[in-house]
Amino acid sequence: MRDIKNSKGKLVCRLDEKAHIIEIVQKGCKTLIRFMPDGTAAIINTETG
Repeated sequence: MRDIKNSKGKLVCRLDEKAHIIEIVQKGCKTLIRFMPDGTAAIINTETG
């Protein structure tokens, strides 16, 4: 996974280009966005412990 940071150097999300997944972790919640071959996006939200 590749870390994506904003202009202030803060981590915004992580990108897995091979699996077509973006991972966002913020305030105890993790959001995974997976881009499907048909052009749709699957979004999965979980709580991190």
